[in-house]
Amino acid sequence: MLKDKIFNDVYRYIKENRKDFKIDLSQDFQLEFLAQGEYNINFTIKDKANKYVFRINTKSQLEIENQIRYEYNALKALEKSSVTPKVYFVDDSKLKLDYGILIMEFLEGRPLQYKYDLEKAAHIFSKIHTLKIDETMRENFIIEKNLFAERIKEAQRLLNEFFTSSLIDDKLKQFFNEFLDWAEKNSHKEKYFKDNKLHVINNTEVNSNNFIIGVDKSYLIDWEKPVISDPCQDITQFLAITTTLWKADYILSEEEKNNFFEFYIERTGYKDIKDRVYLYQPYLYLRALSWCAYAYLEYLKPDKEIKNEDTFKKIKSYLDIDFMKKILKENIDFENI
Repeated sequence: MLKDKIFNDVYRYIKENRKDFKIDLSQDFQLEFLAQGEYNINFTIKDKANKYVFRINTKSQLEIENQIRYEYNALKALEKSSVTPKVYFVDDSKLKLDYGILIMEFLEGRPLQYKYDLEKAAHIFSKIHTLKIDETMRENFIIEKNLFAERIKEAQRLLNEFFTSSLIDDKLKQFFNEFLDWAEKNSHKEKYFKDNKLHVINNTEVNSNNFIIGVDKSYLIDWEKPVISDPCQDITQFLAITTTLWKADYILSEEEKNNFFEFYIERTGYKDIKDRVYLYQPYLYLRALSWCAYAYLEYLKPDKEIKNEDTFKKIKSYLDIDFMKKILKENIDFENI
């Protein structure tokens, strides 16, 4: 695996460049594997007194040229929220390692548990979603002005190879064709967001493992692809079944969702968030399921650098047509489109 192949190179890089990191790390440090996503590998570097996250980026989901710099700028801008990791160092040169590098704060805690931590999640979202957006943020973050149009464009890109692949069943192709057609025909409903503009910073990857729930304080990590957009992006994704099943195998009840909305509204004042979530929900599922379709083909390629077997298993389960129709039935009747 890539994490094993690059371990010695990472250790050597830290040894040779430690003094440039502007962190308290002695020469007698330890390097350990921490976790990996689809496009990042995380290690910990620690000595007797201090511990940090050493993050390596392998690819950009946003298709931007300098992914690691984007994440660094985002974390710097978000530090004032007090619910995101502090960032200390970035190296986007790729001169000494073939990947972008980030060093940030290591946070003690556990992943979010939906049954117990919804109020803590609402608090975290409120701290981020009520940050005042200044000119520096507007320069550093991607701004999405057209929610539905952006999701359609994104899905078309993700599904491009899927539609032409001989490895994909024609029934699956038909499903996604119908889904995209519905999304385009109903995109006029985006007018609500234009008439009631509300722009905040969104993380866009709010699964349970990206929350660190601590004893005294909790955080949202993994700021690989944040955008400035409507808060329904994060809230819809946080509550969606494709998210709650992803790492935690949990389905939120209507009571739990309503309790979360109450916590969130109380802290933000965004009283119409439920309406925003309902309107955006099918477009969130368009993003999630189109990504699964794209990722399925990526996993079949022998040169994919990071492969997580649990992720591949989940992707295949999400691409079951009955599952997809079931989660979309609140918004779309596929029998009549």
